[in-house]
Order: sequence, then structure tokens, then C-alpha cells
Amino acid sequence: MDPIQQTIHFIEQYHASDHSGHGTDHIMRVYHTALRLAEGSTEPADLLVLQLAALLHDVDDHKINPAGGAALRHLQSIGLADETIARILDTIAPISFSTSGAHPRFHTIEQRLLSDADKLDAMGAIGICRTVAYGAVHQRPLYGKPGTDTLSHFYDKLLLLREAMQTPAGRQEAERRHKTMELFLQEFYHETATPPRQ
Repeated sequence: MDPIQQTIHFIEQYHASDHSGHGTDHIMRVYHTALRLAEGSTEPADLLVLQLAALLHDVDDHKINPAGGAALRHLQSIGLADETIARILDTIAPISFSTSGAHPRFHTIEQRLLSDADKLDAMGAIGICRTVAYGAVHQRPLYGKPGTDTLSHFYDKLLLLREAMQTPAGRQEAERRHKTMELFLQEFYHETATPPRQ
């Protein structure tokens, strides 16, 4: 079995019980989006590094596995060279919003592609669904006190993601998904008769 298929099998088992928006469906969307962005990029990417980084990007997320080390152990178990493993882990390390913020500075095309793919999956219709799922799993109220409810996530993160895009194709798609979120919030405030947050 090639390393991509081995890793898909690994993440299907690893994320099988996740219902917080970080399950296998999220991983596979990021994987396919990263490849689509790479196809349209004028800067060539190492596709093996990009694919494996996309598949493993949430394995050691602090919300899922605070201890870390699972991605390294998996990559070693499938017999990859140390240099390749290092590049994959280096691609994953800086891309989360909590690490890179709204104005990230990356040094490889693989990091830029993966960051855009991951952030796009937090935007638009699927981003709205994932936000509600995460809030439900963590027993947060849908809306209420700012800073403690699910609605706050739009203002703390999701509405900032458009500015974090690193590739032309990522920026174009982010613009469309950002508008979807803005329309959702407008309708939400209308239906709940609550004043819009800033």
C-alpha cells in the first residue's frame, strides 16, 4: 500500500469518533482542496509532502491530541525518509489560526497551500456547520453572552480568515465564502431579533 493510502486508512480510524467538525470528512475536504489549489499554482509544490501534511494536519491538534507525536509515529511507521518526515511536519506546524493568526508569514508553498485549504474549510456553508457542531460537542450555547457562545467564533476567527489567504485561488474562494457567512449572520440577527455584533 502506498503512503497516501496508508495514511488515509490511518486517519479514517484516528478521526472516526470525532463529531466536532474535525472528522475524516474535514480532513478529506482539506486534502482535495489543497490539491486543487496546487494545480492552479504557478509555484510548484512537492505533492507527496502536501498530501501527507493535509491528511495529518489535525492529528496532533491541541484540541484533539494535546500530547502530540502521533503524526511523527505514523510517518515513521510507513517508512518515510527522515528528511521527508521533517518537511511534512514543518508544513503542518505553523498553519493553524491559533499559531499563524490573520496575517501569517509562511516560507514554503506547501505551507501556503495547506493553510488556505484548511482555512477555506472553516468558511462558508461548511464552516457554519462545523462551527455549530463544535459548539454543540463542547456544550456552548448557540448565542448569548459574547465570548462564551458559538456565535462568538465568527468574530474571533471565521470573519478574519479572508485576510489570511496566501494564494490567488484561495483568496478568490475565500471572498465567496466570506459573503456566505455575512449573509448567514444577517439572517440570523433578523430571525432572532437580536442586535448585530461588531
